[in-house]
Amino acid sequence: MRANLLSDFYAETASNFNEENTANFTVAISLNPEHPIYKGHFEQIPIVPGVCQFQIIKELVMAKFQVNLILTESDSIKHLGMINPLINSELLVTLNVIQSEAEMSVNASISFEKTIFTKFKGKFALV
Repeated sequence: MRANLLSDFYAETASNFNEENTANFTVAISLNPEHPIYKGHFEQIPIVPGVCQFQIIKELVMAKFQVNLILTESDSIKHLGMINPLINSELLVTLNVIQSEAEMSVNASISFEKTIFTKFKGKFALV
């Protein structure tokens, strides 16, 4: 499996993923507000780029299932709010994953308490 593209961008702090229930699980993550990516994305008021939010979702699924994935279909990607790592460095990623032989369908959200920042629905091919 490939290494994370977002090295040191976030760290997993907790997860309820287990072998008996792989379809629905949550992962708590902690963002690194000092990451160099923020120097190019509004350094004074850092915002987590949407593409990085998508990458976090993909990397968490790849890590939990020990597979490599490539996006084949994105039914819906909605950014409902800006994530400022200085304010919301602790986030919850909620995942619903349906796996078949060749692909994984993923519904995911990124939130903090009652605020949902991102919703994603799409399919990944196993590579």
